[in-house]
Amino acid sequence: MNEELFARCSCQHCGTHIEFPLEAADMTADCPHCQKPTLLSLDAPPTPSAHGKPGAPEILNAFQAAVPRTPVSLFYQAGLVLVAVMMVILPLLYVTMVAAAGWGVYYFAIHAKFLVTSMAGGPRLYLLQLVAYAAPLFIGGVLVLFMVKPLFARRQKQAQPLALNPGVEATLFAFIAKICDAIGAPMPKRIDLDCQLNASAGFRRGAASLAGNDLVLTIGLPLVAGLNMQEFAGVIAHEFGHFTQGFGMRLSYVIRSVNGWFARVVYERDAWDAWLTGWAEEAEDWRVMLVVNFARLAVWFSRLLLTLLMYLGHGVSCFLLRQMEYDADSYEIKLAGSPAFEQTTKRLSVLGEATGQSYKSMRAAWNTSRRLPDNFPAFLAKMEAKLPPETRTRIEDLAGLSRTGIFDTHPSPGDRIRQARRAGDPGVFHLEYPAAMLFANFEAVSKQVTFLHYTDDIGLACDMSALVPVEASDK
Repeated sequence: MNEELFARCSCQHCGTHIEFPLEAADMTADCPHCQKPTLLSLDAPPTPSAHGKPGAPEILNAFQAAVPRTPVSLFYQAGLVLVAVMMVILPLLYVTMVAAAGWGVYYFAIHAKFLVTSMAGGPRLYLLQLVAYAAPLFIGGVLVLFMVKPLFARRQKQAQPLALNPGVEATLFAFIAKICDAIGAPMPKRIDLDCQLNASAGFRRGAASLAGNDLVLTIGLPLVAGLNMQEFAGVIAHEFGHFTQGFGMRLSYVIRSVNGWFARVVYERDAWDAWLTGWAEEAEDWRVMLVVNFARLAVWFSRLLLTLLMYLGHGVSCFLLRQMEYDADSYEIKLAGSPAFEQTTKRLSVLGEATGQSYKSMRAAWNTSRRLPDNFPAFLAKMEAKLPPETRTRIEDLAGLSRTGIFDTHPSPGDRIRQARRAGDPGVFHLEYPAAMLFANFEAVSKQVTFLHYTDDIGLACDMSALVPVEASDK
């Protein structure tokens, strides 16, 4: 029985692989992905250079064209301005509440002094009057104090990511510059590395950088290890797609900053909260317990006000924030193509599952033997490769079927995929080499960032002797 032989080639338009019978070689057929006519060629794809990596010229020349700018409506820009103004008003509203509470305590202190200025009625009545005067002052003072506290709450100290040297990572910097040039976005002043399954671009010095294009790009090495160049280029295009709208991105920064501040002061616990909790657990005298419980009630009330304002700000801004994500998605789709966008979105869902399993495995290894893998991106890739096919299919199906909630700040993977399919864009960059090839020595930098992740991000008291090769990390 003769078996039909098949070959594979890449579509000249969308770059995706096409499998075809060998006898159809050198014929033209419609691509099943982009529906455009493409030559079914037996020519081998470009091979890496002698040292196993594609050279920078080959990578940069693979960008076929610039990406057209996504138009932004006047209505959308007006909405951003309105939402940004409302988000600025919310903290001012809270400050007004604090001032009103403080004025109420002051007003009571002045106008209720008659309760303690006369001993008429005897010592017992005076004692009751003293309690009636002091108790509201104490409760009100504690309330104002803990309402003021969030205004001065400092962000928890963040670990400093590893900043890259442009002279060492010339290919990566040239790659990023080419993407920024293709989509019309400013080049970042610095590129940092961390161990998150994510990439982000932002103002390098926060609000101090709003006046210019002082940007920083943070790349998560697990993302690099899990994607090819086409997928990785799309992710970077998404991040810098935000910055193609200079005015809109600055308004978005204000909106996200206020939302982030509310979330931080509502959910984070600081030293004062820990002190109150410890005091409540150790107190034995009923009077001390009364004071502590009044203080905790004040904390609860201040957080209640902040929570209400947080939900109000979140509800006002979530629709526009989703639209900004769709706008950034459009640049990823135009650069990498609709099929690659869908593939990346599903792949990130699978890598997210593998990330959770990786940390679970690492936690067990640390608790039992005080050992950790010396290369987290490689360990994550190893865990991802172990996922059963049925698990991988289930995750991808769930991602494709998901729907966006009304209060979500980001569109669901399913809605993003549907948007990409409607666009039907072939993209302008189709190299499928591993993204790790963009680095001069990806393994070395991964091990360095991994150690910083353990010590700075997670806070483990470990040294280099606790790190073992990935091959031995699960034995």
